[in-house]
Amino acid sequence: MLPILTMRFKVTTELCYFAGLSKGNREVDRSRMGFKTTYDQLAELFVQKAIALGVQPQKMMIEQQENYTHIYFYHSKLSRMIREILDMREGLQKKGIDLAVAYAAGLFDSSGHVANGKVYIRRMEKRDELLLEFIGVHTSGGRIVNPKHFLELISGMSFLAKGLLAKKNS
Repeated sequence: MLPILTMRFKVTTELCYFAGLSKGNREVDRSRMGFKTTYDQLAELFVQKAIALGVQPQKMMIEQQENYTHIYFYHSKLSRMIREILDMREGLQKKGIDLAVAYAAGLFDSSGHVANGKVYIRRMEKRDELLLEFIGVHTSGGRIVNPKHFLELISGMSFLAKGLLAKKNS
């Protein structure tokens, strides 16, 4: 039985995308949130979305670690909201397919990759697979079985999916 999604805040596509980004990086704790990436444009997007969600720019820390840009900040309210979304992510479909798609886009942007023409999401949990199944995306051990449908579905929010689709169409 799926949990009922009862949250004390309005769940938005922005919060769901942010939850997907954070979950993929395992960077959510009591009050700290973070993200690391090798893509400068994705790092900029994370900063923009964090600011849009209420994080003050001067409270963001950005570090270069080898090939990665690591961005993190302390914001207990936002961290709590993201943790609640992650805890109840199977219930997102009850709130609307757009929320589930936004979460999937964030998850792909933080943990997705393409190898040998196949699309994968690293460290995907059963709860993520169930959510993807709800939006018509089939998986097998972290591999997306119907990648064209998946990439088209998330391309409205996903930085990486837009780039992959652009490469295919050129």
